[in-house]
Amino acid sequence: MRASEAMLSKQNIAIISGDFLSGYGLKALFCEYFTPATVDVFATVDGYHDGKNSYHLLILPAADYLVHLNRLTVKNKIVTIAAAPLQAAQSQPPHLYTLCGEQEMVEQLQNILANFDALQGGDAKNELSERECEVLAKVAQGAINKEIADSLNISLNTVITHRKNITAKLGIKTISGLTVYAILNGIISGSDLPKS
Repeated sequence: MRASEAMLSKQNIAIISGDFLSGYGLKALFCEYFTPATVDVFATVDGYHDGKNSYHLLILPAADYLVHLNRLTVKNKIVTIAAAPLQAAQSQPPHLYTLCGEQEMVEQLQNILANFDALQGGDAKNELSERECEVLAKVAQGAINKEIADSLNISLNTVITHRKNITAKLGIKTISGLTVYAILNGIISGSDLPKS
């Protein structure tokens, strides 16, 4: 049994897919190659919210992820799906592309699950110090380094050091990626974001 298979053996997976064949095809791949506890397929995000919502992994179209970001709840991990690979800056959370063969799809899933496993179930929030979480919240809210330093009563150099540490720990370099991470991990809520 591979590490990714062991990791999924007691976990529940939710797949949101408006395309019946894609949703159930992905479910079949999980059941054949990874043996998770359960795999449920939902046609819509609303259907997912009507369910038990005790899932460890949520897989949904990238477009639904962006539209319903504030409504999504999952204990650990989210993966987006689309027909073609997304650019790295667009790819937060991990991305699974579907226009490929069975073996390539399984390899993508194994890589994604191995990366989640390396992050100890995706709970990287515990790796950030309390001060780093405060700095991340300010960054996600659109504050510049000087504003962060003033509001937290720390030096500009300390802010820069915290930002470097956050980027290194999370492996996320873009402000949009950090913002998505902060929302998904409860560091800020969608209502804390600046109005555009």
